[in-house]
Amino acid sequence: MIARRFLVLAALMTLVAASGCSGKREHAEEVRRTGDVPRSQQPARPEPSPTGTAVVDSAGSVDELFSRIHTHEAEISQAITAGRLDEVGREALLIRDLTVTATGLANVPVDQRSSLEQHVLTVKRVAADLSAAGKAGDLIEIKARNAEFQKELGIIERMIGQARG
Repeated sequence: MIARRFLVLAALMTLVAASGCSGKREHAEEVRRTGDVPRSQQPARPEPSPTGTAVVDSAGSVDELFSRIHTHEAEISQAITAGRLDEVGREALLIRDLTVTATGLANVPVDQRSSLEQHVLTVKRVAADLSAAGKAGDLIEIKARNAEFQKELGIIERMIGQARG
């Protein structure tokens, strides 16, 4: 009698385990087919540096860094549109770190370096403001700071582009 119960219990456990694995296999196959990975299962994005010193891979060129900046700018716009205000600060801080790295790699003439550094300081300040506004859920402040952020990033990109000729 005990052996029979044990066999029934073992069979049930095998059935439950198999159905759980089957669901995961089906999900993995669906992701492989469609490329659609839920946000909760996407790989973690790099964390911004708390100090503002770049902790990003600087192996790329200035152009590659600005391409990554543009990607994060688009993420900010999407987060604002979708009401995911808590994501705005994270993206802004990543942009700040990428900007610091890009400007450090850029060959800007000495007479323009001081002006460039002032714009980088403004980007650092505005990134912190965006982070605080995102944590507070202040959409009006986020939109205002994001406009300033975009302006400063554009100035920096133009200054670096002019220096390259």
